[in-house]
Amino acid sequence: MQKESREIRKVFTFSVNEANKSYSPLNWELNKKTIAVRAIQLSSDYPDKLYYRGAQRIEIGGDEIFPEGFDSKFLMSSVSVGPHERFFQLGDVLPGDLSVKLRYEDKDHQRAPIESGYQVKVILLIEERI
Repeated sequence: MQKESREIRKVFTFSVNEANKSYSPLNWELNKKTIAVRAIQLSSDYPDKLYYRGAQRIEIGGDEIFPEGFDSKFLMSSVSVGPHERFFQLGDVLPGDLSVKLRYEDKDHQRAPIESGYQVKVILLIEERI
């Protein structure tokens, strides 16, 4: 019996270089073979900045998954957690129009100055047809 689908990770990245600014990366799209988005994780090259400074709104396939102002810290995980357990489970989000839209808000925080900026990674755990 041959498998009909597989689990992959799709990574989207953008840079945050200015304090107290809104970022909306463009042209993020899922593969046409996507069956469902199962889970999400946020990561950064400077996790403390993402944890303290970030909030966002995330939409997948035309459906709002997380509302405006949803704190990034709730979608992050430490390296002490097993790789597959680091994801925030979504169930089966249908891909809809295949779009992934994010509106990220950076806000000043005394524990994490922006200094030279940071990168934000949005990692999606996806089931796709083979």
